[in-house]
Amino acid sequence: MALFTNEILKNLANGLKWLLWPLSGLYGMATAVRNFLYNRKYLTVYESSIYALSVGNLTVGGTGKTPHIAYLLKKLNNKYQLATLSRGYGRQTRGFVAATAQSTAADIGDEPLQLFQHFGQQVPVLVCEKRAIGLQIIEKIYPKTQLVLLDDAFQHRAVLPSLSLLLTDYGRLFYEDFLLPTGRLREARAGAQRAQAVVVSKCPAHLDEAQQAHIRSLILKYTAAQTPVFFSTFQYGLPQPYFVQQPPWRNDAPCVVVSGIAQPVLFENAAKASFNVQHQMVFGDHHRFDATNLGHISSAAAGRVVLTTEKDFVKLKPLLAANSSNILFYYWPIEVAFLPTQNLNFDEWLFDKLRVVARLPLA
Repeated sequence: MALFTNEILKNLANGLKWLLWPLSGLYGMATAVRNFLYNRKYLTVYESSIYALSVGNLTVGGTGKTPHIAYLLKKLNNKYQLATLSRGYGRQTRGFVAATAQSTAADIGDEPLQLFQHFGQQVPVLVCEKRAIGLQIIEKIYPKTQLVLLDDAFQHRAVLPSLSLLLTDYGRLFYEDFLLPTGRLREARAGAQRAQAVVVSKCPAHLDEAQQAHIRSLILKYTAAQTPVFFSTFQYGLPQPYFVQQPPWRNDAPCVVVSGIAQPVLFENAAKASFNVQHQMVFGDHHRFDATNLGHISSAAAGRVVLTTEKDFVKLKPLLAANSSNILFYYWPIEVAFLPTQNLNFDEWLFDKLRVVARLPLA
C-alpha cells in the first residue's frame, strides 16, 4: 500500500511539473530581459571604489553562503580592512543598518547576526536591501575599507562586483535544476557566465578527483572558458552550550535535533551519524521563533537535550533567556574546508586575484 501511495504521489508531482513549465518559461523570459538590460547598461549599475567580492548562487535555498563568508572573513581579516554587506533577509527594519551588540535577528537578520557574533569586534557587519546604496554609505562612513564581502548578491545586478563567487550545492547542482517555479533556479543556467569562480559546496569529504573532474566538465558548459571550479565541504565542531553555566556536551546524551534552515537534511544526517538523536523538528528557513515554538520544542524534548544549528541559536538564545526552561540547548558549529585538487588551490587563487585584479597590497 505504501509503495502504491508513493507511486501516486510521484506521478502527481511529475504532472504538476509539466503544468508549471509555461510559468517557468514566462519567468525565464522576464529574467532574461532584466539581465539584457543590465548587460547593455540600460539599467544603472554601480561600481564601487571599494573592492567588492560577491558570494551568491543561482538557486533559492541554502548553498552555504554564510559559512563561506565566514571562511573568507577568517582568511582575509588580518590582511585587509573588511566589511560585510547583505540584504538582511527576514529582518523587520529597512534601509542601511549597522550591527551592534544590541542587534537582534529582527534588526539585521539571522545570518548577519551570526556573522556579527563571530567577527563584529573586527569587521563591520552591515545590511541594506539596496546594495548600491549600502556601498555608497560604506564609502562615506567607513573610508578605510578596502574590501567588502557581498552576501547573496549574484542576482543583485544593480551592483557590479569586482569578483564573483558562484556557489552550487553538491546535492542539487545548478546544471541539473530548472527555472522557478518548476525548479529552484532564480535565473537561467547561463547566468553562471558572470562568475569568476564556482564553488561546489556541501561535498562529501571523500569526493575523489574523477568525480570532481566530471562535475567540473558539466559546470564549464555554462561558465566562461577556463573558469576555476573548487569543491568545499562542511566540518563540524564540538556542540556548544547556549549558556556558559551548562554542562559540556555528551555524545551519548539523548537529543532532539531542531533546525530552521533551507536544507536541513545534511545537518540532520550528520547529527544522526554522530549523536544519540531520538527526535527531529524542522522549521522553515529564517523562521522567527516565538515563545509558543519554544514551548513545543521543550515539550518534545521531554528531558532530553536539544541540538540546533548556529543560525537558529542566535534567535533561540534570547527566547530562552526570557522564558524559563529546564531543557539544555546546544548548537553545532560548522566550518568550510576546501577539498584538495591536483592543480587548484582556492586560497592561492583568491590571493592572486586580490593582488593582480584588485591591486590590494597584502598586509
